[in-house]
Amino acid sequence: MARGGFREGAGRKKEYNEPVKKILLGLPESVLKQLDSFATAKNLSRPKAVAILVEQAMQTGGQLAV
Repeated sequence: MARGGFREGAGRKKEYNEPVKKILLGLPESVLKQLDSFATAKNLSRPKAVAILVEQAMQTGGQLAV
């Protein structure tokens, strides 16, 4: 029996319709806990939660309280 190759519909579905660039991101533990709480509450992965938060920040004109 032959093995290998791709099956239509098999595998994890893509979250995005564009190429994804992997990065290493260091955060304080307190911020990571907040991010994880947000992601859990919204049933999101960490990367998806970060993408949504960045998108929301940009929609407010990028005005952040830094």
